[in-house]
Amino acid sequence: MLYHNALSLSLILAIQHEAHRLGFDLCSFTPVGEAPHADFFDAWLAAGRAGEMTYLERHREKRRFPALLADPPSPPFETMVVLAVDYHQFDLPPEIRDDPSRGLIASYAWGGDYHEIIRPLLYELDVFIRNRTGRTTLGKCLVDTGPVLERDWAAAAGLGFTGKNCCTIRPSVGSWLFLAVLLIPESLPEGWTLHQTMKEQEALRRPATCGRCTRCLSACPTNAFVAPYELDPLRCISYWTIEARSIIPRELRPAFRNRIFGCDICQEVCPYNRRLGERTPRLAGLRAHHERIAPPLLEGFDPVHPYWLNQEAFHRQFARSPIKRAKRAGMLRNVCIALGNWGDPKTVPALAQALADPEPVARAHAAWALGCVLAKHSYAPAANLLTMALEVETDARVREEIYLALDRN
Repeated sequence: MLYHNALSLSLILAIQHEAHRLGFDLCSFTPVGEAPHADFFDAWLAAGRAGEMTYLERHREKRRFPALLADPPSPPFETMVVLAVDYHQFDLPPEIRDDPSRGLIASYAWGGDYHEIIRPLLYELDVFIRNRTGRTTLGKCLVDTGPVLERDWAAAAGLGFTGKNCCTIRPSVGSWLFLAVLLIPESLPEGWTLHQTMKEQEALRRPATCGRCTRCLSACPTNAFVAPYELDPLRCISYWTIEARSIIPRELRPAFRNRIFGCDICQEVCPYNRRLGERTPRLAGLRAHHERIAPPLLEGFDPVHPYWLNQEAFHRQFARSPIKRAKRAGMLRNVCIALGNWGDPKTVPALAQALADPEPVARAHAAWALGCVLAKHSYAPAANLLTMALEVETDARVREEIYLALDRN
């Protein structure tokens, strides 16, 4: 037994050092069993919370029991290696964050697509483990794409706790973490988090919590948290600007302000994320591209590089970026909402182009935004554009938005 434990500890330390060399900031282990909150997740789905994220309905049994992800005749998975990458870089200064002419992009998307960056590192880590143990079968590498409740396993492995904002929080680091898992058949003891100080080990024996703090719940502009630890995506800015492809409910649009891809509010107000300072992600691919932090909203309508209007320009602008997930039409929809919330007459030429877009979902939000300009400034060109569009528009949803835009003035 002592010999087995010594071998396990040696392998654990080797894996953690390799994980750190590859660029992971945290690495820990937990036995593969039943996901602790599988019942909650099933109830959450039954309540219709998934919205357009129908992929969450698939592989329910595997999500509950990750060991089922092993492909026969491979041996069953015994251990989950849970890893995290810290992606925090800096806080946006108020003069940028509060500028209505700029579109805010969630900080996780300032750099490259974390799926593409982290997944190859998991493959490398699995190769390292196989070389150490002689295993010939493959582990299962997942980066926020497979049927695994990552936050459950992050908590089980001691990486942190799940906060009321549904994010994994590590008290010494905060919640700006990408989670990834590697399922392996080797049996290893749980815990042993990489670079864990004695103070942190002691703290994790007395798990941290949010206590009585509800700042994240109160700060959400759309009241997306129906209860602590329970998010309703159908009221969430991130869901609507990233996952959804349909028309965004009118009552939510003003609360988006200038957010065009995701939302960081519930993390920004968290006390665990205060005073983190500036830091540089160890993985170079995650480092911020200046043009993706808070791009000027009107820039993408420029005829030289019209990335909100042209598919090819959109792909060039956001190559290898998570922003591509929202697709061009979805981003144009989001930008139209931000332009409407800005409400400046100088947005009208851009909105005129959006009102002629081939995608109805973009035209619908352009009509709403023109209505906002018209309501704030009684700007005749906005009314003229809406009236002319009504004469040729055939989509019922867009026509409804045009009628409402004209009717409120």
